[in-house]
Amino acid sequence: MTWGRVAAAAAITVVALLTVAGCARKPAQKAEAGQVAAPLATPTTEEGCRACNGVFGQHGIEPTRRCICRTGDAGKKCRGKDDCEGECVGDLGDREVTEPGSPPRGFWIGRCAEMRTTFGCHVFLPGKATTPVRLDEAPGQMCVD
Repeated sequence: MTWGRVAAAAAITVVALLTVAGCARKPAQKAEAGQVAAPLATPTTEEGCRACNGVFGQHGIEPTRRCICRTGDAGKKCRGKDDCEGECVGDLGDREVTEPGSPPRGFWIGRCAEMRTTFGCHVFLPGKATTPVRLDEAPGQMCVD
């Protein structure tokens, strides 16, 4: 390989790395009103887990001991996962009707989960709800082990 090819390959590698680094999600410094800050890294030790007020141990069907941190917004009303640090759980079937009629339209309302990871069978409300949906068709449950 000639020095010209080596230099060209090195330049392409540097450009690729800079492109990937520029696209990487940067942690939020401060959450804007109505936004949730980017998730923090999950601690890998019991000591680190205590720092996030988490539970260190076996969770779900995974035999490896790990940490699940508590969220700071547990119990807050939400329309979707983007409103919460963890999941937006809509098990109670609460709804906000914005367009009365047959069928009524609006938003399913949930509560932010206590833990960053939620196990069991629940109605997990996805993303950020911005468009009213039919409220005569309840969202389905999903089970997480």
